[in-house]
Amino acid sequence: MRAELLKRVLLVGATGYAGRKLANYLLTSTDATVILSGRDRTKLGDLQSSLRAVDLSRRTELLKLDAANIDVTALTDFDLLVNATGTGRHNASMIQACLERRADWIDMQMTNELLNPPTELRAKIERAGCRFVIQAGFHPGILAALVRHAAQQMDTIHSAIVGSVIRDEGGVPFTSGVTELVESFRDYKSEMYKDGQWQKLDYAAYPMVEFEYGFGKLRAYPVEMPELRRLPELLPDLKNTGFFVAGFNWVADYLVTPLMMLSSNIAPRRTASWLGHLLSWSTRAFARPPYGTVVQVDADGQCDDRSAHFRLSMFHEDAYVLTAVPTVAMIKQMLQDEFQPGIHLMGLCCDPVQLLSDIERMGISITQQLETIHSRGT
Repeated sequence: MRAELLKRVLLVGATGYAGRKLANYLLTSTDATVILSGRDRTKLGDLQSSLRAVDLSRRTELLKLDAANIDVTALTDFDLLVNATGTGRHNASMIQACLERRADWIDMQMTNELLNPPTELRAKIERAGCRFVIQAGFHPGILAALVRHAAQQMDTIHSAIVGSVIRDEGGVPFTSGVTELVESFRDYKSEMYKDGQWQKLDYAAYPMVEFEYGFGKLRAYPVEMPELRRLPELLPDLKNTGFFVAGFNWVADYLVTPLMMLSSNIAPRRTASWLGHLLSWSTRAFARPPYGTVVQVDADGQCDDRSAHFRLSMFHEDAYVLTAVPTVAMIKQMLQDEFQPGIHLMGLCCDPVQLLSDIERMGISITQQLETIHSRGT
């Protein structure tokens, strides 16, 4: 399939928090026809009506679709499936639909069967000529791209620490994505790549990260991200990297999070939903300014035979926008460029320069600065 012919995009889960943001940015930032799909036709109609205010509905179609019970043969034709559902439990039929149509795929899920796929499934995707981009968004999604971008600013990169803080005004709404976050604690590893090897960090070693946009220094917790684990192979001079997330507030950090960790070893499936509700409530009830979402990279290395430090920070008031926009920026590359069929992590397959340019063009605030020892303090 030639990439420039990818014009019909099937958006699954269009009426969810992330799906609504994706619909808007897909229509304003690409020329694709977007097929809005979901279980509730009334909600789909409301979404389409909201797009009429900016004259976008002429490029939309509506499709009533239950991701849990898809009739693959009855689906409309499409060239790219955007999976905006928060869980991978119903992916099998959607994957099959892509294979039968030789269509591409992109998702924003933290984990699913495509992360470590069976050999047979990987072979089917490659034989069909499909490009499956997984773990899109900002975390996971853009983290490895930020490190790769930082490496391009220096002659040599030795360290790249990525941090994030999420404090939406009004808290985090309860969605299937929150439940997926709780379930991810089953495999939680407090690790970072340090001195050339992956090692577990004790709490005392968790860093204080200085965030831009008024958040200041916050203690941040290591979170394993598959896209970062593959970076040492691409950047052999990189000796230190990891992803660290600052907490929401003291209740979420010191009461809810320990419960999530404990339940992950006892009854993860049975407790995930109510713990997700508890986490969502704690972010609403105890929210304090400043509000917004930041993701940034702090990198150290060499530039022109001098020690150098590079920082890039991204900010938006809405975490769902900061998830949708990088995904749409990746979709723009899928619509315009060709890369090899197969399964790809977004942070490793994208062009980071083009990605950041498109992200900024879509309204995300980005600041970046490269300093050398000679220029610091001047």
